[in-house]
Amino acid sequence: MTQVFTGTGRHFQELQAVSLEEDNLDEIVQRVKLQPQFLGEPLVIIADSKSFSTPDIAGAKELLALDVLGRCVAISLVIGQVRSQDSYDHRVLGLAAQAAAYTPDELGRISREFLATPENDVLRRAWDDAGVEINDEAVELASLLAVTFKRDAGDYSELINKDQRVIIAAEGFDRKTINSINWLSNSGVNVKGLKYQKYLVGGQEVFFAEQCVPLASAARDSRESMALPQESIEPWKAKGLSYYMDLLTPAVGSLLERIVSETEKVVFSTNWANKYYFWLRGIRRTFRVRVYNRDRLELGFYNTSPELVEEFLSSFRLPGVEIYTVGGYSESPFISMSSGMDYDTEWMRMIKSWLAGEVIHRQD
Repeated sequence: MTQVFTGTGRHFQELQAVSLEEDNLDEIVQRVKLQPQFLGEPLVIIADSKSFSTPDIAGAKELLALDVLGRCVAISLVIGQVRSQDSYDHRVLGLAAQAAAYTPDELGRISREFLATPENDVLRRAWDDAGVEINDEAVELASLLAVTFKRDAGDYSELINKDQRVIIAAEGFDRKTINSINWLSNSGVNVKGLKYQKYLVGGQEVFFAEQCVPLASAARDSRESMALPQESIEPWKAKGLSYYMDLLTPAVGSLLERIVSETEKVVFSTNWANKYYFWLRGIRRTFRVRVYNRDRLELGFYNTSPELVEEFLSSFRLPGVEIYTVGGYSESPFISMSSGMDYDTEWMRMIKSWLAGEVIHRQD
């Protein structure tokens, strides 16, 4: 297990792990539900073993999650050491197998039932506040993944539950279980074991987890979690900015490159969403950028009205700007930028101010 230290300057002290009791299991489960990054990667929990009528056993609980690629992840959380005779690994493999049989719509209904229980009320409110689409019958999983991982819902239309994975998190693993996990991994099953501990730092509980088996797949799995599989990536997602620049005249392509470059500090993600548009997601606000015409860019002020855009633009000296709407994009009033105009620093200030969510005062 990795040593964990605390301190400042030249003075450090090794922290001692605190042993966990079975009573701590519910605490760990709740932590993982609300902060699944505890398991070392971006995940969102959508169900538990009760959702599949699997009875709990002493010292372990199972959860079901989706990862950034839309894969189902069956998770076993274990107090103490995983021993081969306890069959924790068999249970979580069974959960992954059960999940594999469900369609995305069926998983959405299961997730809705999961949210309806009182113990998950905090999670439900968090999803509501984030804008996840939840109706009386189901959670819209594509919406959940898009909100959680800051992507476009369309990215997940064909990916949800196309593959399954397994994570076993425990305080330790016996040699037989380590051998079993390594064998499963080498045989093509996407499985890993995480070893975690609890520490006390200044009276506060701190959990630390790291992958311990199989070691050879750690770097590979980390890379996989950050990108959609290559075979599913359309050319605009594979090439990114250069794809859209190729659709435009050289002058407009250069303008697009300048906008992306100059807004880098106020943009937290750029989503290459569609053949003819992409998202610039700023710190506080978003642009939908359309490239339907070779000779101009169209900037859509996302989730606002033409009146509010007009008020916002009045704070800048931008002559001859026309605000218009496009069918199917009523929530994104547009303005155009073409090669026939000189886009000075005032234009760039306006674009960065919108993305940063700055409060701009009308000029006299």
